[in-house]
This record gives sequence, C-alpha cells and structure tokens, in this order.
Amino acid sequence: MRHINGHGKCAAPDYETCHARFPLFNFPPQARERANESLREFHVNAYALLAAFFLAIPAAYTAHAASSSADEEAGKRIYLEGMLPSGEPLRGRLDNGVVLSGSDAACVACHRRSGLGGGEGQNTVRPIAGRLLFESPPVRNKPRPVSPFSVVKPRPEYTLAALARALHSGAAPGGRMLDALMPRFELRDEEVMQLSLYLKRLGPSTAPGVTDSEIHFATVVAPDAAPAQEAAMLAVLRAFFADKNAGTRQEQRRREIGRNVVGSEQMYRGYRDWQLHVWKLDGPQESWPAQLERHYRRQPVFAILSGIGAGDWRPMHEFCEENEIPCLFPNADFPPLAEDGYSSFYFSRGLALDAEVLATHLSDQELDDGIVQVYRDDAGGRESAYALREALQRRGFGNVVDHPLPGGQAATERFWIRLLDAERPGSLILWLGDADISGLPLGEDAPPWLNSLYLSGRQVAQPDRLQPAAGWLDKIRIVHPFEMRERLAPRMARMGAWLRARNVPPADERIQANAYFAATIAGDALAHMDENFSRDYFIERVEHMTEQSLFPSVYPRLSLGPGQRFASRGAYVTGYAQDGERRIVPLSEWIVP
Repeated sequence: MRHINGHGKCAAPDYETCHARFPLFNFPPQARERANESLREFHVNAYALLAAFFLAIPAAYTAHAASSSADEEAGKRIYLEGMLPSGEPLRGRLDNGVVLSGSDAACVACHRRSGLGGGEGQNTVRPIAGRLLFESPPVRNKPRPVSPFSVVKPRPEYTLAALARALHSGAAPGGRMLDALMPRFELRDEEVMQLSLYLKRLGPSTAPGVTDSEIHFATVVAPDAAPAQEAAMLAVLRAFFADKNAGTRQEQRRREIGRNVVGSEQMYRGYRDWQLHVWKLDGPQESWPAQLERHYRRQPVFAILSGIGAGDWRPMHEFCEENEIPCLFPNADFPPLAEDGYSSFYFSRGLALDAEVLATHLSDQELDDGIVQVYRDDAGGRESAYALREALQRRGFGNVVDHPLPGGQAATERFWIRLLDAERPGSLILWLGDADISGLPLGEDAPPWLNSLYLSGRQVAQPDRLQPAAGWLDKIRIVHPFEMRERLAPRMARMGAWLRARNVPPADERIQANAYFAATIAGDALAHMDENFSRDYFIERVEHMTEQSLFPSVYPRLSLGPGQRFASRGAYVTGYAQDGERRIVPLSEWIVP
C-alpha cells in the first residue's frame, strides 16, 4: 500500500489513483480557488513585510550613523574645548587638590590635537589616539635603543571600561597608576563613550599629499611678488629638495642592504622623495582662492613651504586654514594679525609689529611732539599707518597726522621739502620703500624742528647704504626686526657656502634665508615623525622644533609655544654710529611690545 508524504500528497506518481483512494484531498473547484487566493494573499503580505524590513535597514543605519556622529562631535568638544554635552565645563582634579575646569582641563592641553602626545617639561605624555590606545602594539623586531631613556614599555590595550576607570581613578590597565599630572575627571559613562569615539578617530593616519614613495609640497607666488625675490626663493627651495632626495635615495639603498638587520625596517620606513609644486597666482586678489583650490585638486600637498607676496597674505592664509594645510613661514610683511589661526606659521606680524615697536619706543621716549606719518595709499600702507595710530592712542598719544601718497604720485625732493615746511614735524615716520625715500633731501641740512626720521627696516632694503649729510646722522632711526649685522654675518656666511656648493647664486639675503629656514624646519619635523604623516602631528613638531633650529634665518631668535603662530616678537630701534663709519647700530634693547 502506498503512503502519504508529509505534504498531504501521495508518494506515488499516479495522483489520480491517489485522489481516488483518498477523496479527502480532492477539493471542489471553488474551495481550491479560495485556497489559491489565500495563498496569493499570503505571498503578497510576506513580500511586503520583507520589503519593509530591508527598507528599514538603511534608515536604521542612517539614524545610527547620525547618532554616532553626534556622539563623536560631543567627544570632540570634551577633548578640544573641555566642554561637556550639557554645556557645563569639564572638571578634573590633580593629586595636589588643584581643580582644573573647561579649557584648562581639556585633553588637548597635554595630549595635543593629534593625540600623539609629546613632552611636558621632563614628563612624557603618551599617545592616546585611536589604535595606539585601544589596540595592543604590533609585535616587531626590537630595535636597539639610542639611549637608556628611548625605550617606552608597551601598555596593555584599553577597553571602554578601562578608559572610564583610568579617567575616574587614574588606574591604568595592568594595575599601574597614571602620572600625578593626569587629572581625575568627573565624567558619566555616556560622556566616556563619546570621548572614546573621538579618540578612535584620531591617530597616525596618512594625510593628503603623501604616498608610499613621495611627499608633495607647494610654494605660493603671488602676482605682486618681485621677480628677483621669487627667483631667489625658488632657487633655494629647489636646491634643498634636490639635496633631500639625494639623501633619501641613499637611505633607501641602505635600507635594501640592511633589510635583515634587526630594527632597520623601522628606521627607514619614513623616507619619501620630496616633490615641489609652484603655485603661481595671477589676476585680481578675489580670484586667488579659486586658483588655489584648482592647484590643490590637481595635486594635493602635505604642506606649503615658504611663499612670497608683497601685499595682503590673507587669501593664502584662509585657504590653508579652511583645508587644514600646514603653511610654513611665507615671506609676507602683511600676514593676518589674528592669533586664532591654526595651520599657518609666520616669522612675525610684519609691519604691524614694527608699528607696535615704534609706538613703544615713542612712548618710552615721551616723543609726542608732532608725529607725521607718510605712507602709500594702498592696503599695505593703510594697514601700517592704522596699526601705529591705534598703538599710539592706546598709549595716550592722539596727535598723529597722516599723509597718504596716491599710487601715481612720485615722492620727489620737492614733495618732501614742501611737506617738511608745511607740517614741521618733530617725528617723521615713513612707511615707504627705497624708491620713495630716495627723494628725501638727505644731502642738505636737516630742518631744526625735526627730532627724528623713522624708517622700517623691512621696507628699506639696505639702510646702511643711505648717504645722509652729517646733520641727518643723529636723526635717522630704523625699526630693525632682524639680527644685527655683526652677529648675523657668520650665519649668512655658512648659508652662502651651502648655496655656492649647490650653484645657487647669491641674491636677496633675507628671502633666501627665510626659504632655507622653512624647508629646514619641515625636514627636521618630518625626521621625528617616523611614518606618522599626520598634519596635526607635523604642526606640533614645528611648534616644538622652531626654537631648537641652529639657523633662525635673519632673526635673533625664533620660538613657538603651543598655539603660537608668530615666531619673532620684537625689533631694535637702530641708527647711525657716531664714529664716522656710518654703521647701523642698536639704539635700544630688543623691544617686545
């Protein structure tokens, strides 16, 4: 006898015989139609449920991503600003009982923006970025330490619970207590989670402009740059890059030879060929941002080195800040003066610094005896005059007369004689260059009512070549933001030897020295980064190493602290020596306003 299978069908192929034998399954036509309709309705509903399920997945994922993004943003504010999601300041207590709050308690204060750590006096601040905190360190051949202090023991990886415990009580994984400099924080579990999300985003990720074999840099040439100065800057940068790449190729050969030497792979993996891209701008200033964007899209760069322009550097500054591209020490006498920039470094505040130094000097000497300033009626000239007027007004000096020179007006000897007779200034201040001051009647006796004639050492290229009559010698004053010649000469001689060895002709000394410093500090910073090509870490290394440079360009001293962006902060007031040799000598100490 044949059996019935589990689906109510006869197991035999003869269905008619089966249905005849078991009439229970032989449904009438109307019943079969109703059954089929129910089955179709079931299929439609099932497909609808499946579709709704799969359509809900992206929405749920989007909602989760949005929530994660909001949590990460909250963690970023904790890390960078010391602000909790509630709007209350982050609070941390040191071992000695001192309570830190807000920005003073923010993680960035010690661990820096990169999260890669650094040094705090004699104390090492460990990295807390991403995989360096939450993953076990990779097992590598142990390199030979270069000093007894160069080996840092690896730490166990952190979990979310371990991070919360360390933040609350200072107990690290493995039972070690964190340094006394590490505050104990008041954070809820949700806030610890948010902070961890931001920490995981940090880390030694490779920035744009870096490949396995190359690292790309740019330099920017504004349309108003003097051709001779542009050529001087580019010659130094190209020579430096050629030198660097010759050394890189040598290190790569050493790497191949020493491939099986313990630790050699770690030593050489940071080397890259340096590629220089010259971004020449043209046209009106309003078009420069778009030109910079096109250059950057064509070839992303890791950083911008040096650069040159005679006028306002703001378009380049804003481009670097918006794209978070490190911009190192351009030849710019009119940099943006705000201290809130992050990516851009400058030698000084330019002519605005000279104005502040001059105002300090005039105030100290109590020289409020009729101050007249003459400047070209362009953006740079107006900025210099405004900076002096504001600085003097803050010191209680209100008697300042402005004489703007229109662009087409020549500063002839007749112009100067008429101005001196009309205004009879006690202090005449000129924000002008060599061409304009050449018309000064320096060959004649100085007017008896004139106490001082002030010039800017940035604008007068070689003030020691002026040929004033004897009556002018004790009246000419030059705001000199550079090192004095006798101390600068040995440094420039060493740079001259380097240039000659590379067939670079001598040119504008300041431009060449500035370009050499910008390239050198970039090389020094990268040499200490291993293969962590993070722009934030690069910026932190530049901050740290600027003061350690053995070649501070044409300045007495360059230094930067965390968040500082102007490396030189003062100037001398100089004049002619009264010994018959007509040397420029300092008449003041180094003035830092």
